[in-house]
Amino acid sequence: MKKKKAVKPASQTKAKTKLKKSAVKKSKIIQPNTAAKSSARKKGFHPQLKVYADAPALFSESAHLMMETARKAVAERGRFVVALSGGSTPKGLFQQLTEEPYYSLMPWAKTFVFWVDERHVPLTDETSNYRMTHENLLSKVPIPPEQIFPGTDPRRSVHDAAVWVERRLQKFFGLGKPPVFDFCLMGMGDDGHTASLFPGMPQLNEQEKWVVGYFVDSSKKERVSLTFPVLNAARLLAVLAEGPKKAEMLQKVLEGPSEPPRYPIQYLRPSPGELVFLVDQAAAKLLRKK
Repeated sequence: MKKKKAVKPASQTKAKTKLKKSAVKKSKIIQPNTAAKSSARKKGFHPQLKVYADAPALFSESAHLMMETARKAVAERGRFVVALSGGSTPKGLFQQLTEEPYYSLMPWAKTFVFWVDERHVPLTDETSNYRMTHENLLSKVPIPPEQIFPGTDPRRSVHDAAVWVERRLQKFFGLGKPPVFDFCLMGMGDDGHTASLFPGMPQLNEQEKWVVGYFVDSSKKERVSLTFPVLNAARLLAVLAEGPKKAEMLQKVLEGPSEPPRYPIQYLRPSPGELVFLVDQAAAKLLRKK
């Protein structure tokens, strides 16, 4: 795995500098032992790894990375296009973004929000990724409503909802090559899945569609998800992992063999973009250290 220094603090404000100095004291960058090259590395799974002392440091640094990516995107292309994930881990990041200095530094007026995946439920449902994001982020920052694109339409069948989402992506990004997101916020399930692309499912091999909608099983039910061709076209894929429950799977994914049908997150292989795992010490506790 590539070794990369922690993101340096921005110099735009004294408040940011002070915050970053505090965060740096809490964080420690650790790389897994790569002395014995795994087949995962040989086949193109090349994540960077950043480990932070605790969850607050993880969320602070993740917010800083997202802010820097957003400002760079707006400076270079006039807009910041992000795809967000659901679950509980992003809540800490979203809270950071609603507070200073990030609230003032983020280019909200030029931010466009999509979702990596979504449960095919009403947007007001307690399991909806849209609802979680709205409650913790979107309702607290000045992103124009017309720049927010929900990840499903519960009035349609799950298949038709996926087609609807894909057409909106085509209208926004244009036809042809897969859309290029500036930043995709990813998660990692306890079974090694990412987005709503689960172990052993045929949707892992989808190469033509940008979005799939399907019934997973009786517990996960119906999901709408971006596919790997879209995810791997992103400029930056950021995987957040927090807490000891993630430790065993993180060790298997980062230091074990390449088994992407079993651990779909190993299909994240952006080119020419970057893949970075941002984790706290509790999640990294089983990783071998240099």
